[in-house]
Amino acid sequence: MSLSGLSALCVECGLCCDGSLFRFLPVQRAEVDRYRALGLPVVTHTGVLAMPLPCAKLEARCCTIYAERPSGCRGFVCHLGDRLERQQVAFPEALAVVREAQRRIGVLRAAWPGPEPVVQRTTTLAHQGDAPGEAAVEALRAVHQWLDANLHWPDGPKTGL
Repeated sequence: MSLSGLSALCVECGLCCDGSLFRFLPVQRAEVDRYRALGLPVVTHTGVLAMPLPCAKLEARCCTIYAERPSGCRGFVCHLGDRLERQQVAFPEALAVVREAQRRIGVLRAAWPGPEPVVQRTTTLAHQGDAPGEAAVEALRAVHQWLDANLHWPDGPKTGL
């Protein structure tokens, strides 16, 4: 089966699924049974039904239920994916952006070891003033700057780092 440019980028990326872009995916009440049937947990987070991330069905950056993924997953397209769909960026360039994000996250992971999801965990710790050193904070800044510039929606929440 041949994947479209966006689908091909998504299965190479996984940053929305691994907790790098956000920590929870909102779930509609009518879809709770479908999520659970797929083996996906649904919790209540700040009063809203949500699936915690990283996703239980993500393996090595690839969704193992991509063809059957829930509508919340299907409906999300990052800013880079939108630009790819609009042909404002070519697939090789978009893939290079993803690879650079993954590289920066790898640097962060090495500078600030601990459990996943590394971006969300280290962001919380940095805001609490609990960083292992300036190199780790700089790695976190580099990740957020790259994600904000390339994958987050321009009008979306900013990190403040």
